[in-house]
Amino acid sequence: MTSIVSRRTLLLAAGAAAVTTACGRRTSGTLRFLVPSGTRAQAIDATLGKDFTQRTGIHLETQLSGGGGNWQDVDGRLATAFAAGTPPAMALVGANAVLTYAAAGLLQPLEPLMAEGGFRPDDYIEPFRRVNQYDGRTVAALYSLGVMVFSYNADAFRKAGLDPDRPPATWSEMRSAAAAVVGARAARYGVLHSYDADSNWTFENFMGWAGGSMMDARRRRITFADQPGVDVLTYWRGLITDKLSTPTTTLEMDDAFLRGDAAMVFGPATKPVRYAKEASFDCRTAIVPIPDGGTRRLPPGGGSLVIFTKDKAEQQAAWQVIRALTSAAGQTELCENTGEIPVNVQATGARYLGPVIDKQPYRRPALDSVPALAQRFQFPGLRAVQINDLLQENIYAALTGAKEPREALKDAASRAEVLLA
Repeated sequence: MTSIVSRRTLLLAAGAAAVTTACGRRTSGTLRFLVPSGTRAQAIDATLGKDFTQRTGIHLETQLSGGGGNWQDVDGRLATAFAAGTPPAMALVGANAVLTYAAAGLLQPLEPLMAEGGFRPDDYIEPFRRVNQYDGRTVAALYSLGVMVFSYNADAFRKAGLDPDRPPATWSEMRSAAAAVVGARAARYGVLHSYDADSNWTFENFMGWAGGSMMDARRRRITFADQPGVDVLTYWRGLITDKLSTPTTTLEMDDAFLRGDAAMVFGPATKPVRYAKEASFDCRTAIVPIPDGGTRRLPPGGGSLVIFTKDKAEQQAAWQVIRALTSAAGQTELCENTGEIPVNVQATGARYLGPVIDKQPYRRPALDSVPALAQRFQFPGLRAVQINDLLQENIYAALTGAKEPREALKDAASRAEVLLA
């Protein structure tokens, strides 16, 4: 996990980055590109291989984040690089970190490159630019895109007398389904979600559906302790009290679902790929059910491509990299094995992912959720990681009954206000 020191170092380095020539002068003919280790790096390497270099003349030095290949590892590597005055020209960063880097003045706007580089808006999903804007400028390009989806055990539904072709659409329907499943002993738990998602992504989703937010629109006042947040935790605490759910980490949730101990789970769009391979039951995926009367808005998981370099030639080269990675072929390379959503609409065609989507219907709910994409939230300032940690601690306290939901969120909000001051 990124430490508080790492994030602070990154932000404090921004001032130096604004005046140093390290980020604005070409020191070699190689474009340095930092990416998270793992499957995304493999997809990037496959897209940006020898053919790309021969076609464009761009020589890439792809740097791996190391560690577990998660977004916090990328943040840590970037913090070190900026502190040393040797940042990469570009990087793939977590969607929730874009606002942090933009607020630090580290990101180059993409509009000039889009205007000169033949950018075709109709080739991309409608929120492609909207969810990565800061002060009215597009500061990042979606690459690795996921949303929250809902997976369920259709066999458990049948045993409980539920129609597996009609998954719940609201939280009241989900509660009824959970009670039916547990009552019929079709599964130990009706529904689970993970409380330990990165930067409280699950809670951010749930609260947004209920009409709430983490902070007000100007990011000056904490709002996660307002009534929508309290309602969300009260709902889940009620499920747990009635033994229809239990607090779980992501790993515990996955294992419980695959064992058949949980009939329904929430998770990122990549999860159904694993479930389809490992489940011994009829596993299905649907669009997420939302609180009664709520609004479906889905902050993206995954990552975005950003440009740090101020050198115009390097920016042009970085833009060619972005174009290749977000092309139909590049998105096919990424999404075929991950379950993520292609940001290029052409990638869902018959030449690319179309046959895969037809054979794997669990991909469809994530694709159908694209119009509901909303910008991912990040707390401002130097203490975002610390605030997220204390919020997670208090969410867990509410779910376990150690604190009442309102008390837990008020405690987290009051401590967060101090950290933001």
